[in-house]
Amino acid sequence: MPEIIADKTIFSLAEVARSIQKTIADRYKSLYWIKAEMNKLNHYSHSGHCYPELLEKLEGKVIAEIRATLWKSDYERINQRFVEIIKEPLKNGINILLQASISYDPVHGLSLHIVDIDPSYSLGELEREKQASIALLKEEGLFEANKLLPFPLLPKRIAIVSVETSKGLADFLKIIDHNSFGYRFEYELFPALLQGEKSVISIIDQLAKIRLQLQRFDVVAIIRGGGGEVGLSSYNNVLLAKAIATFPIPVITGIGHATNETVSELVAYKNAITPSALADYLLQHFHNFARPVTYAEQVLRLKTQQLFDNQQQLLNNNIRYFRMASLNMLHENKHQLANLRNRTLQQSKYQLAQEKGSFQRLKSQLSTQSKRTLMEEKQAITFLGQRLKRENLHLSKRSRQVIRQIRDQLIRQSHQIAKKHHAALTTLHKNLAPGTKRLLVEATKSLDNQERHLSILDPQHVLKRGYSIMLFQGKAVTDAQVLKVGDKVKTILAFGETDSQVTFVNEIKK
Repeated sequence: MPEIIADKTIFSLAEVARSIQKTIADRYKSLYWIKAEMNKLNHYSHSGHCYPELLEKLEGKVIAEIRATLWKSDYERINQRFVEIIKEPLKNGINILLQASISYDPVHGLSLHIVDIDPSYSLGELEREKQASIALLKEEGLFEANKLLPFPLLPKRIAIVSVETSKGLADFLKIIDHNSFGYRFEYELFPALLQGEKSVISIIDQLAKIRLQLQRFDVVAIIRGGGGEVGLSSYNNVLLAKAIATFPIPVITGIGHATNETVSELVAYKNAITPSALADYLLQHFHNFARPVTYAEQVLRLKTQQLFDNQQQLLNNNIRYFRMASLNMLHENKHQLANLRNRTLQQSKYQLAQEKGSFQRLKSQLSTQSKRTLMEEKQAITFLGQRLKRENLHLSKRSRQVIRQIRDQLIRQSHQIAKKHHAALTTLHKNLAPGTKRLLVEATKSLDNQERHLSILDPQHVLKRGYSIMLFQGKAVTDAQVLKVGDKVKTILAFGETDSQVTFVNEIKK
């Protein structure tokens, strides 16, 4: 009861509080549906109760705030419905439509006792926020930014944003590491929280780290998986979506759900339903590159073998032709050399016979002349002796000695003349024989030199020194002017032959 003091009615605080409590209890007897933002859930795990902080904002300013209570049994029931319908648990920062009673406690003050929360309303609010994020990104021209980036021909180096313990990450790595085609990927894990209130900041931070070392990676893969449909609202966050949309290299996602795509997935270059599907997407890029390369390799190998076979056949034909031509040339030169040898021998024999005849004639002449000279001298001496006898000259012993000396001198002179002629004939014979022999040796050396030159000119030896023969329409090509782009030519090597097609002609001015 109030007190009256100095004409003043005074109430105690408890009386005022109980009056307010009674007034509110009389006025707010029903349950009311109230929409508000759950600023903080304040769930206490040891008791299971929640003490949410409810707000209402206008243009970013708080215009109302009330505490609430949510007992354990109601929380578990409501939270289960949220997971089933929204695919998200109750959490901070979402707009809710709650059913609550209004009460006032003299000690704890005014509060709302929550008995139910409509998840459909929160789902609509989340979708509204999602559409607002999409509209903002499109307005700023960022929605298609990442999709317009050029995708690498072979996405070999991957920066992975995920959790080490994620089942989706394990599935992803199993496929790319153990693919049956032998493709090899390089990747590095950047650990991040992938669901919950802190997931947005965690993923953005890891993207910032990757941005500092872009030259090391071809793509970024955000892999969640293994968590079902729960905890996806963070991927609708406009800040995370902007970080992905503006990333300088392609971002691909494997979030692991089958419902409507999140904003982050929509702005990514490629999003797959599961991490396994994302791994298959990367393998498909390797397939797309490998198939034409493999086919080209097979065609190139076949065409090359055909070229080698054709060139080998042509080279064998040319070798046979050059061998036959060389043999014919050698045979002809041997025949000419044999004829030259025979003519040389015949000429030598004829000249020897001529010299021998001359020698014999000269010998006969010298012998005849010597005998004639001796006879003349002898006759002269005899005539002189007879004359002396006729003249009855009595020669002295000294005179007879002089006559004998003269006769002996004449005989010696005749012998000396004969020796000189004999020596001249001998010298002539000696000089003639070496000259003929030298002529034969020089002719033989000439023949050997011709044989060596013919052997060196054998085309097989020329080809072995690194040269080749180019044929166009069966004729050897020595001038580029006879060729034009598109002509087919054949090249003969020391071992094998090739067919080619002219793609460029560089004419040299003469």
